[in-house]
Amino acid sequence: MKMKNLFKPLTVLLVLTFLSITVQYACTAKNESEKEVKRVGMVIKIHEDNIEEYKKLHAPDNPGVRDLLSKYNMHNFSIFLQKLDDGNYYEFGYYEYDGEDFEADMAKLAKEPRNIEWLKVCDPMQVPLKGHDGWAEMEQVYYNP
Repeated sequence: MKMKNLFKPLTVLLVLTFLSITVQYACTAKNESEKEVKRVGMVIKIHEDNIEEYKKLHAPDNPGVRDLLSKYNMHNFSIFLQKLDDGNYYEFGYYEYDGEDFEADMAKLAKEPRNIEWLKVCDPMQVPLKGHDGWAEMEQVYYNP
């Protein structure tokens, strides 16, 4: 009778140990397979008289440089437009970078001939914020996964 009573707690202990190890392994495997994502928010002013042309350049039917953004690990790239109380229009951009070397990928993108030509068209439509040469990167203060 005493041996039967001993097996019950041991069985429970073994099952709990097995479950604990399984959960730890599953969490570790998931974390190791997930890449760290750099989330980038940015802002720039746009000349009001260029807004319609800028929208046409970024329309879904214009491939632009979308493939280059993907090639250099930039995903979920979005640009939003808003007129603020100062009377100016601003673009707010967001993308996620999931590559291994952000600086190297951005340097390669900057050398792509099609990207250079794209920027020659788009850059004059925009007005960088004071102290910036182009889009000003914003500080991320919140993220809800």
